[in-house]
Amino acid sequence: MKKTRLWAGAVLVMLFTIMSTACAFADTSKIDGHLDSIVGDAIAGWIWDSSEPESSQTVTVTITNKATGETAKTLTAEASEHREDLAAGGVGTGNYGFHVGLDWDSLPDAVYTVSISAQETTITKTLQHTVGNPVSGYENMVSLGSFRTTAYCPCNRCSEGWGRHTSSGALATAGRTVAVDPRVIPIGSHLLIDGTEYVAEDIGGGVKGNHIDIFYNTHAETRQHGTVQAEVYLIQK
Repeated sequence: MKKTRLWAGAVLVMLFTIMSTACAFADTSKIDGHLDSIVGDAIAGWIWDSSEPESSQTVTVTITNKATGETAKTLTAEASEHREDLAAGGVGTGNYGFHVGLDWDSLPDAVYTVSISAQETTITKTLQHTVGNPVSGYENMVSLGSFRTTAYCPCNRCSEGWGRHTSSGALATAGRTVAVDPRVIPIGSHLLIDGTEYVAEDIGGGVKGNHIDIFYNTHAETRQHGTVQAEVYLIQK
């Protein structure tokens, strides 16, 4: 009986070792990258496989209707453009950049989410882009162009002790308050960004030019937002 147990235990150890080895060989790719920007009709970013730094990856760019979840467009490109910033940052040879063109006017009015993937690995970072007037009820809107949007919250790191207090006197509210450069967007302006209506209620020392800081309740949400390029509309009431 004792020998039988020892034999069974040895078999189990062998099976576990074989399965672990198979899993290790099954997932050797290490895909990483970033979706950088949407400027006009150009979508740009980079993607690479650190386990094969000399090889370029075929990147798939997926355009999804944010409201319906339906895929509106799928594009592919070879991520082989040289990027000095990647090379300087220690990202392999740096030959992992890509650009793809998309005629946004060919798509129906909506808010779209843009994501990238390679070898069935999807990069976490996404961007959003608004086409036309996707929200009913807004008759008079004027495009202010493409803005860099970042995020802040009431924590000391973001607000420098101001908490929810804003320069306009209003209390900052998630889903409503944004900080702007008043030389570009007057305080009190109503803005449509990726299908959400915001009010310019705050200013920030680092908010200059075509830059908008969106208020969130937590710092985790600000990190999730990151830096996103978005079309901004002025709602004329």
